[in-house]
Amino acid sequence: MGFDMGSEPLRAMPPDIVPRSVGHLHLELEMGSTKKIAPYGTWSSDITKEAVFSSSRTQISPRVDRRTGRAFFCEQRSDGDNHLVEIRNGECVDVLPQGFSVRSRVYEYGGGPYAILANNRIIFSNFKDKSVYILDVDSGSVRRLLECDTLRYGDFEAHPGNEPWVLAVQEDHEIDEPEQVKNYVVAINTETAEVTRVVEGADFYMFPSFSPDGTKIAWEQWDFPGMPWAGVTLHWADWSEGQIVSGTVEHIAGTESSTVTEPRWSPDGNLYFAEERTNYYQLFRQKPGDSEATAMALPGLENVEFGSAKMTCGSHTYTLLSETTLIASVKDEGWDRLVSIDLINLTYMQLDLPFASVLFDGVERLSDDSFLLIANSPVTPDVVCEVKLTGGDAQYKVIRTSTNVEFPPSLFSKPEAIKFPAKNGPERDVCGFFWPPHNPNFQAPRGEKPPLIIQSHGGPTGLTPPALMLSLQYWNARGYATFAINYTGSTGYGKKYRQLLNGRWGVVDVDDVAECVEYLVETGRVDGSRVGIRGGSAGGYSVLQALCNYPNIFAGGVCLFGISEVKLLLESTHKMEARYVDMLMFTEGMTEEDKEKVMKDRSPVYHAGNITAPLLILHGTDDKVVPISQAYTMYDDMISRGREVKLVKFPGEGHGFRSGANRLLSHEEEESWWRKTLVKS
Repeated sequence: MGFDMGSEPLRAMPPDIVPRSVGHLHLELEMGSTKKIAPYGTWSSDITKEAVFSSSRTQISPRVDRRTGRAFFCEQRSDGDNHLVEIRNGECVDVLPQGFSVRSRVYEYGGGPYAILANNRIIFSNFKDKSVYILDVDSGSVRRLLECDTLRYGDFEAHPGNEPWVLAVQEDHEIDEPEQVKNYVVAINTETAEVTRVVEGADFYMFPSFSPDGTKIAWEQWDFPGMPWAGVTLHWADWSEGQIVSGTVEHIAGTESSTVTEPRWSPDGNLYFAEERTNYYQLFRQKPGDSEATAMALPGLENVEFGSAKMTCGSHTYTLLSETTLIASVKDEGWDRLVSIDLINLTYMQLDLPFASVLFDGVERLSDDSFLLIANSPVTPDVVCEVKLTGGDAQYKVIRTSTNVEFPPSLFSKPEAIKFPAKNGPERDVCGFFWPPHNPNFQAPRGEKPPLIIQSHGGPTGLTPPALMLSLQYWNARGYATFAINYTGSTGYGKKYRQLLNGRWGVVDVDDVAECVEYLVETGRVDGSRVGIRGGSAGGYSVLQALCNYPNIFAGGVCLFGISEVKLLLESTHKMEARYVDMLMFTEGMTEEDKEKVMKDRSPVYHAGNITAPLLILHGTDDKVVPISQAYTMYDDMISRGREVKLVKFPGEGHGFRSGANRLLSHEEEESWWRKTLVKS
């Protein structure tokens, strides 16, 4: 496979990609010369709900020991646990005994749940008891290092030498109220279990890390009401004998208007990071002793995003292979592209690889000329693969897939990028990806247009990529069209697009939904009388707002752990998002009375009387991000109004469903709902 030299902006790669065989069961379609004729929404397919939810898994956080080359990743399975897997000679081997789950609860979303220590050991956070353990990989023995009750740990980074120190983000829940929860950068002594708070005073921290020689540490920090993409600053300091050297802390980059993400050290001691000084996150680097950071000018990459700023710790979207080579996944209007950057000459090559979306924590150095990657294409599910650079070529080998079943690419609908100017509100484009119904064995009766399911992502500063998502392809294979809307405020389209949501959440994003439905109907893609909307978290809020504000558009809605009452959310949500509404709904100069009015005006529960479409609500009983009280509030109000609504509770589930059985049940409830509301009898 070859490269494209980086003298021009990156271009969309064609989605007609044939995956390489990975040795799993291959489902062969019985392809006749004549397709069956059946109404949209009634087709059958080999993309079964069991294949999607019971036989699938999620991989994340590849990490490699630079001393030994041993490589690991986490894998969430249908049992709901995060297992730790080692890659040995191309095979995947579980290395953690049953009964543990490698997952952090810092900031509720977790991230960075483990780090590799010297002598083939791994430090990790165990989700089940919130304690920190050390695994001896070769013997399989596990010992508890820190027994935690009110303390949580994540975003681990081990000292590169043989010193016993591990940096981490510590979260103290002694007073378990959002703005009373405290966060620190701490140093954990893996020999004595001593924990020292080495950086404190800010509200939030991420990315604590050691320089390659272990003499400096770096970290990010920010304060309320900032978020990981707003007001984040980068700092470093000298490190000696388990602590920061007094008087050496320096501010490196980042301001209230120019935020920083993903700092990463190179082998030669340069500190790289992505900063949003322009409309896009771009790469910078600074070497200790230099007075300021230097922008990495890469013609053709000025309008793509480097780095990933999320509420989850541990983003790895680029990695330093050596002093001369950096591999990055860059975001280009929703698509991910992989580039190899020559750090000496500041030139780049686009890797000729068949991937459209790379996991936010999915890029890790393996050697000076290879790396691990977790990614997918429009017609292949997530894979863990090894990518090797050989001169002007890049070759990859699949190590693990996210499903036990290998589907032929011909089975899948392919995404079409949609972008058109909005008619209402601030000047902007409405963006997203459209998947038409597709099934090699079926076609609809002549003249029938398909029902449409709008997919609204969470965040709300999130993104839905043009990747293969079996959970959406399930609907496409049965005769539904789906549209993943990257509404105003979504990441990956630049700072201006993201900031257009500030002060307008619950208004402009919902207007985008209405405009995209109108566009898809007017262009003849879908049946405007059969439109549904689904979404989780902030996407669930969009569902409720859309049903309230545009009741004539929708025939049904499915709200997964969504927000119904904004003020109630502020009183009960977790620390990371306790002040998020300040940015999303309030504007400078607002009085407390103004804020109360805005929150009430944009809380769906106060406008539920407008809803005419049947509504399905799915919510976990242990959700700490959007508590289930939000579901009860909406459900009770709609029942009192005589509206059609159903609430399904999932005991033990938090913000998002992890158990395979619960994911399957959620899907079955949703499928029944769509057949009732969107399918013609």
